[in-house]
Amino acid sequence: VFLISTCAGWHDLDNSEYDCWPIEKPDEYNMIECGGLEMAWVHRPPEKVVSGVEFGVTYSVTASDAFYQWAVDNVIFTQSYIRDAAAAKRFCEEYECPSNWKDANGENCCIHHANIHSCPMGYMVEERICGPWIPDDGRIFTHTISTAGKMTQTNWTAKVVLFHVGVTSLIAHIRVGRMQVALEAKSTVFPAIVCGDGLCEEEEMCSTCPADCGECPMTPAIKVAIGLPIALFFMSFLFTAVWFQYQKQKMLWDESWVIDFGQIKQDQVIRTTTGSIVSVPNGNSNSNASCMTALSSCTGAFTSSRKQTFTHTGFYDGRTVAIKKINTKTFSLSKTIRREVKQVRFSFAMDIARGMAYLHQHRICHGRLKSGNCVIDDRWVCKITDYCLPTYRREDSEVVLTTYQQRLREVYLPPEAQTSSMEPTLPGDVFSYSIILLETATRSDPVPVEDTSMGYAWCPPLPELISGKAENTCPCPSDYAELIRRCRAHNPAHRPTFEQIKKFVHRINPNKVSPVDMMMNLMEKYSKHLEVLVAERTQDLMHEKQKTDRLLYSMLPKQVADDLRQGKPAQAQSYVSTTVFFSDIVGFTQLSSTSTPYQVVEFLNKLYTTFDEIIDNYDVYKVETIGDAYMVVSGVPKVNGILHASEIASMALDLVGVCRTFSIPHKPDSQLQIRAGIHSGPVVAGVVGTKMPRYCLFGDTVNTASRMESTSEALKIQCSSSTFYLLEEIGGYVLCCRGVLQVKGKGDMVTYWLEGKQARLEGQGQERKSLHIPGAGKEHNASIPGHLDNSLLIDPE
Repeated sequence: VFLISTCAGWHDLDNSEYDCWPIEKPDEYNMIECGGLEMAWVHRPPEKVVSGVEFGVTYSVTASDAFYQWAVDNVIFTQSYIRDAAAAKRFCEEYECPSNWKDANGENCCIHHANIHSCPMGYMVEERICGPWIPDDGRIFTHTISTAGKMTQTNWTAKVVLFHVGVTSLIAHIRVGRMQVALEAKSTVFPAIVCGDGLCEEEEMCSTCPADCGECPMTPAIKVAIGLPIALFFMSFLFTAVWFQYQKQKMLWDESWVIDFGQIKQDQVIRTTTGSIVSVPNGNSNSNASCMTALSSCTGAFTSSRKQTFTHTGFYDGRTVAIKKINTKTFSLSKTIRREVKQVRFSFAMDIARGMAYLHQHRICHGRLKSGNCVIDDRWVCKITDYCLPTYRREDSEVVLTTYQQRLREVYLPPEAQTSSMEPTLPGDVFSYSIILLETATRSDPVPVEDTSMGYAWCPPLPELISGKAENTCPCPSDYAELIRRCRAHNPAHRPTFEQIKKFVHRINPNKVSPVDMMMNLMEKYSKHLEVLVAERTQDLMHEKQKTDRLLYSMLPKQVADDLRQGKPAQAQSYVSTTVFFSDIVGFTQLSSTSTPYQVVEFLNKLYTTFDEIIDNYDVYKVETIGDAYMVVSGVPKVNGILHASEIASMALDLVGVCRTFSIPHKPDSQLQIRAGIHSGPVVAGVVGTKMPRYCLFGDTVNTASRMESTSEALKIQCSSSTFYLLEEIGGYVLCCRGVLQVKGKGDMVTYWLEGKQARLEGQGQERKSLHIPGAGKEHNASIPGHLDNSLLIDPE
């Protein structure tokens, strides 16, 4: 019998309410109970959507255990083998549905139909419910392909696109057996906004759709935002140009390079072996003004056959300087002179080719380029001197030159300057540069010693330079000889520029860098390598330090170890309340006598390693191990109130517990048994000794704890009354009174057995301790602190 329970009224469907109908003739008047089958929106449809825009929805389908019994009672499933709730549950949760949803039906699938429908409310004439049926006065649209699945799938997801403008009822619809369930949510569909249709709608603005709404007017803020950066840019450009011009004029009129002639101490001695090479021989001068034009030095010996003169030298600021006198009637720092001096200040270079290229780039013609004007500094960099200031040089008085000086001058002069007194030219410097290249190649003076006649034409044949047949020549590359041939070409137009020479020399030079640069590169590379090594060694040192710290902190407390490492004296410290634990192996002497020393060491190492792993879980400090004795304290060196008693008690229970399952390596069949003792009281702790220092405890508390251990029994923990009172105050432990015990050096003492942790009592929010004194009456029990009467005790579960 298929039971249908009609509803007196209907309601809108939402995330918490849903409705069920039979498969046959569903409408708003024959709703049925769902019997425990529930549907809910997981991801609800949005309240507002745009026509044609896709969105996702997710809904859940769940069934309680009561639903399956209800389904059997109401013949929801027509299969003959579904006779009880268990069979119905197996069918819904375990039975696989066909892979093709078209083959799914109520006979072979639990949820054999699931999809999303939409019902535009504008098509409906009357205000009626829109369920999983097609209303008489409306239209229903299906948006997804039907699916099928098991009840365990829970969440069902679908993609939906709505097109009909207005309110639309979105329905999630499923079929289970002979019933169907629908979940509804309403969404308002708005028309899609199309930019470019010529209509400026409410949702469109000039900023989002200028094609329909037109361009937005430029606000004053936008005008300022555009104009201000442009104005700032032009002002910055103008300011920069003015600043550079100012710096240029400031540099031009700077007189910091001028030296007061009175500060130079002159040396009238003519140096014949060392000193500064003169560029123009000394002569009598009536000049009333002198200036220093070069700082140069020359180291080397010259043969006595050379009648080379040297200039006057002096001392300025601790350095030897050359003094060149220039014959002129007046001396004024005009703009032309200042510009020439400025060019001098910026004309240093690394070598001759680069130096001359720099000078020619600034339209400065040397005119007197020769080997005597090329000096070497302390970094083995060749620099060019004796150039510029043509205004003063033009007024130099003519001096009588010796035959050697006249011949030397003619060697460096280009052919076009031999017959006329023309101004120096840039190609003329290139010709002089070729003579320097010849001197470098032959390592000989430009004027031979044997013949200084005016008619001698000094110019060694280039083939001899290449073959090395001449006595004073040295082998050189053919490209080098080709460069000399080009630089001394008779036609000035055929000579290369110094920029071309610089590139040519760089190409033929096997070593692209100078020796100093090569040395600096090697030093930089070595420095980087050294930095890497230092970083690696530092890292290794840090690792070793960490290992050392871990080892040191395992032997001494961290604070004590840090004080000792810093050289501070380790002061003994008193602790008012602590708890000391001692343990000893029962029968260790007999075990040692029947074992080898290596077996004993292996056994103790394994046992105490296990103990060490356990005590790491508690606020305790391991003091030492002596033979088979194991000593631990809590409350030292870190003070923890009265919790030291509970820390030691819990630790002791774990240590005794692990001994019950511990296997002796060389005697696996033997049961390991230890006895333990606990006592609480004050101690004094400090470091003893300087060789292998140890952190030791002193006081009667240590002796009493040792007595508690020595009078204990196997696999038991004996504690004193002071520890008992602390554990009673803390709570949570089961102790049993052992009775009065004669303790050596202490007399009669009441001791207790620590048996375990107390179980939680039923119906009470607190824990109590169970005490039992063998052989004692109720009167004696009542006098013991913390004792509970038997009538108040509840056996633990």
